[in-house]
Amino acid sequence: METKTENVVWTPWPKQAFALSIKPEQVYEILYGGSRGPGKTDCGIVWVAEPTDHPSFQALVIRRNVNDLYDWVNRAESMYGPRVKLVRSSPIHFTFPAGARIYVGHLKDEDAYTKYQGHEYARCLIEEAELIPSELLYEQLISSCRSTVPGLKPQVFLTANPLGPGHSWLKARFRIGKDYPTYKEYEGFIDEASGRGRIYISGTIDDNPTLMENDPEYVKSIEAMPEPWRSAWRYGDWDIFVGQYFKEWNPQVHIVSEFVARHRGYGQGINNRFGAIDWGYANPFAWLSYEVTPDKTIFFDHEYYGIERHPAQWGEDIRAHCESHKWQIWATFGDPSMWARNPMSWTKPETVSYTDQSIADALMSSGVPNLVPANNDRILGWRNVAQFMHYVAKESQPSVYIIEGTCPNLVRTIPLMLRDEKNPEDIAKKDQEDHACDAMRYGMMHLRAPVAPKKVRPADIAEARFQKLMMSEELEENEVWTYEYG
Repeated sequence: METKTENVVWTPWPKQAFALSIKPEQVYEILYGGSRGPGKTDCGIVWVAEPTDHPSFQALVIRRNVNDLYDWVNRAESMYGPRVKLVRSSPIHFTFPAGARIYVGHLKDEDAYTKYQGHEYARCLIEEAELIPSELLYEQLISSCRSTVPGLKPQVFLTANPLGPGHSWLKARFRIGKDYPTYKEYEGFIDEASGRGRIYISGTIDDNPTLMENDPEYVKSIEAMPEPWRSAWRYGDWDIFVGQYFKEWNPQVHIVSEFVARHRGYGQGINNRFGAIDWGYANPFAWLSYEVTPDKTIFFDHEYYGIERHPAQWGEDIRAHCESHKWQIWATFGDPSMWARNPMSWTKPETVSYTDQSIADALMSSGVPNLVPANNDRILGWRNVAQFMHYVAKESQPSVYIIEGTCPNLVRTIPLMLRDEKNPEDIAKKDQEDHACDAMRYGMMHLRAPVAPKKVRPADIAEARFQKLMMSEELEENEVWTYEYG
């Protein structure tokens, strides 16, 4: 199969050709998913334009956000060629010589899912479908994919990667499992409720030799990612999200003695020291202390953890602990919810009446040093923690350690963190003791590594002194050097 425009000749690879060969009479919904990089976007661009020789043909292309939408439009414009007119005003659309049109839109808010209802599009292409959070919103969106024009059968084409808010419903809707037949053997299935066909085509970077040859660094960058993103984005594994979130957590690697830690940079005077707090009263309160070295290696070395204590009590303990160790805390990063005005934030636990102070006010007034709100982006935060835990056995070391015996609740709860089934990139919020891990996440969102002093070689010092002598400059006081005759 070959698609040709005036300025582009595009020849599909086998899985792309298979996807393009599936007729609307056979299958209503096609999911071309798996890893990043198998050529899903180019395949979708060609698929949606296949019936454009029919003057009544109309199609809809959806991407999650505006920036991605513009990338798709620019790519499609280059593939469709100059005879196809692109109108960039709202609604953005392509007009083909026969009169067919392809409209493009985005889903920046929930209302966007219903604004296409009542329209009629013979084909609907949805890019990055894993970002659609629920199956109901997806069904509202594709309700506009229908056709009353003879000769034009409706069809939906989705591209998606594992992980993301829509992971679970996509996996269930298209019956994606580990023992999946190859694309040549698999003919899809008929959905019992709708009576329409669905098919999943699994693609990986290996199916796109062009990318493998032209950009091998892209492949290496994905292979270097921590789990679960490595398995999901490199191999298209839809089962990777089940169970433990921090799959690379290894107590034998990430927990070290203070002696070993000092050999890896811990305890140096140049290191920056920080604190991190996740507030709780009935639920556990967690405070962690950690150092950051010039090479951004992190060492967690103390925690406070407990329930039913007022913020002033925790603040006094933290202040006393920092003073006893003569620590200079650059910043303490706290749960942003602590800055809400809270009538339960007593300035002193023995005080019967309360003030309108926030939890943060009470902690700061009782001695917590340099308390500031943390970035509470959960997805980025958990990914950040996983990235610092990542290591390659016998090749590299992780960038985060816990000093042995110092943070028992953090060590205990890290392996207990489970994925959110509805959003596998997040940790489940319910029924998990995630308080120490939340404090860890807050802290690792704000890493300020110290700048190591430049090391001056003895040869450089000798050269500087020689230049002073040649320029007849006086040596500085106490600057003595000798010259040996030889």
